[in-house]
Amino acid sequence: MTGSDPLAQAAQPAAGGSAEQSTTAEHNAEEAAKMCRHGSLSLFREIPLDDLDTAAHDATLHSEPKYTSTKLDVPAVIVTSEISPWSKSGGLALVTASLAVEFAERGRRTMAISPMYDDYESVTFMTNKKIWLFGAEHEIKYFHKWHQTSEGKGVDYIFVDHPSFHRPGGLYYNQQLGVEYADNLYRFSLFCLAAIEAPVSVAPGGAAFGDRVMFIANDWQTALLPVYLTHRMRPEGRFVNSRCMFIVHNFGYQGIYPLNKLEDNPNGTLPIIVPNVSVWHLGLDGTGAYEHLIYQYPPEQRSYDGDDGHVLNLTKGAILTCDRILTVSAGYAAEMKTPEGGFRLDELVRSKEFFLTGILNGIDVAAWNPRTDALLAMNYNESTFDEGKRACKLQLQEKVGLQKDPDIVLLAFVGRLTMQKGIDLICEALDWMMTDTGNGITGRVQVLLMGNGDECHVRHINQKAQQWPGRIAALQFDPQLEHVVYAGSDLLLMPSRYEPCGLPQMCAQRYGSVPIVTMCGGLKDSVIMEPPELATGFGILPLNINKYKEICYSALDTFYNKPELFKDMQRRGMETDFSWCPRIDEYEKNIDWTLSDPPFVR
Repeated sequence: MTGSDPLAQAAQPAAGGSAEQSTTAEHNAEEAAKMCRHGSLSLFREIPLDDLDTAAHDATLHSEPKYTSTKLDVPAVIVTSEISPWSKSGGLALVTASLAVEFAERGRRTMAISPMYDDYESVTFMTNKKIWLFGAEHEIKYFHKWHQTSEGKGVDYIFVDHPSFHRPGGLYYNQQLGVEYADNLYRFSLFCLAAIEAPVSVAPGGAAFGDRVMFIANDWQTALLPVYLTHRMRPEGRFVNSRCMFIVHNFGYQGIYPLNKLEDNPNGTLPIIVPNVSVWHLGLDGTGAYEHLIYQYPPEQRSYDGDDGHVLNLTKGAILTCDRILTVSAGYAAEMKTPEGGFRLDELVRSKEFFLTGILNGIDVAAWNPRTDALLAMNYNESTFDEGKRACKLQLQEKVGLQKDPDIVLLAFVGRLTMQKGIDLICEALDWMMTDTGNGITGRVQVLLMGNGDECHVRHINQKAQQWPGRIAALQFDPQLEHVVYAGSDLLLMPSRYEPCGLPQMCAQRYGSVPIVTMCGGLKDSVIMEPPELATGFGILPLNINKYKEICYSALDTFYNKPELFKDMQRRGMETDFSWCPRIDEYEKNIDWTLSDPPFVR
């Protein structure tokens, strides 16, 4: 399985690759691996670059900044393995694209660096550089694109080009085979070193960013950046005034690579244990770097006889060497400190919790706006949503083949069809929802399930749609129809087993669709369950089939028997500010705090 796989507890080492270690049953490991490989943010869409311009947004959609940085002269350098619209496997690409634009709009000089996975249009070659790694020199090339967001403001996008980044499959793993690229450690080590050098090696507009910058690294693919900053750059007197914040988007993906591996024995039938990778391969030396990166699995979690359990854990290195840890919600920051949510690193997180902050992601409130959305049959606002959503429900029912009835409750699921998203619980409860038992609630329900994912779940939802024609609809993810789904549905189903942030629940509330969510991570931070007079949604805890049915019944009962209470919940959700503005206030505070402190490791 992948070195970034969170719950895949049974894995086989690959040459130059990585392995999770466990004695857990193979079936459970495979399910867990599938569940987590799809990531934690389920709302992805293709975004034209111009759509990211905050200057083009309706000013009434944004709250005003309440914090102005005292260190706006220090540039922000966002380092990410994917960034929309050029590369995208999940929500990371969308979030980093938004951060780049928002920082620029605050007046901060901003660079966003990502690998060049393809031959991108309208980019300009800047320079090349040789980097020492894995015992040899490797030449990379820098390409640049300037994108103006408003008058005098914009983002310098830097793309690092190297043959290892060009792959016909996914960004991180072979999609057909479902396995990680064997050279991922090399690929992203090279990228991290190239990213550190970019502010002094590339001069956009004729002026380099310099060696005093705020690096913002994201997830395991860039976890080595603070390690290199600590153990390779600062000892050489370089980037001593720079700092690095590390953003955890999904703590389960850690970048784990075994020091040893099994290899076929040419002289016998039993495989032999041979060295796989070391800190020397990463261009590091000394005990400090080794201690920051090394992790040892306990004996019961090792994968073969003779396995000593020693691995390089890139995220462990980032947690210990970065100057501040950020994650995508306050709820998820709290979960990272627990054994269940810390994925074996909870003790380290707790030891550094003073430097840990959770900041909820935002959404593009201009793109997700029922007042102006051209995809809807009728636009509406907080005062006209009753009529508007009835029109949009008829529009949705016609588009997806549900019986046209504006008075029936319509529940929707939008996301990956994986265990992590709770699609198995949703499917298990469908027959109960569809069956009229005389309570006036069940049997008066329509359900729309939209998404891509595991083939077993795809088959299951299609079978249910055939079993209940006109009452259950199942279809592949459609980014345009998604807008109509939120506008036409009454309730959004999101019983995730874990959710660092989540975006559908925010978009749904913008459109007056009331979320039913698990009380975890970013879901409990973005949906208010109590008190009733402030609620914008319904919360499930603990997550099991009986509790799920109980909360769904309560939501359905509120829709049918307490319509004014339900409309109040819809209205409050529509009035909630999910824009990036207050989130960027918090990012700017953390930048100032981080720059005011000495390096965490010194």
